[in-house]
Amino acid sequence: MATFASEKRAVGDCDRCGFTRPLKTLRAITIRMKKVNLRVCPECWEADHPQYKLGTFKIEDPQALQNPRPALNNDRTLIPNTQLPRISDARSVNGAALNVNLIG
Repeated sequence: MATFASEKRAVGDCDRCGFTRPLKTLRAITIRMKKVNLRVCPECWEADHPQYKLGTFKIEDPQALQNPRPALNNDRTLIPNTQLPRISDARSVNGAALNVNLIG
């Protein structure tokens, strides 16, 4: 059986910046939820970005209702035209004639 040297005095190079650091301080990088064979120093290390995980998990987010129904409460209905303020008998706005038939 093979034995390995201890990491007590071992040094290694950062795969991103190239600086020599103690081997036990180098961390493995995870890209798209897979560990790759890269070891980087704490300054170069970054966590796997959540945006890389898009499409991995199934998400159902329906945007429309299948059988929509109108609102029955009066608080959410529109104001009928009979309650709107009446337009006065103005025949022109800023000197321009209007072709509007007003109901008196």
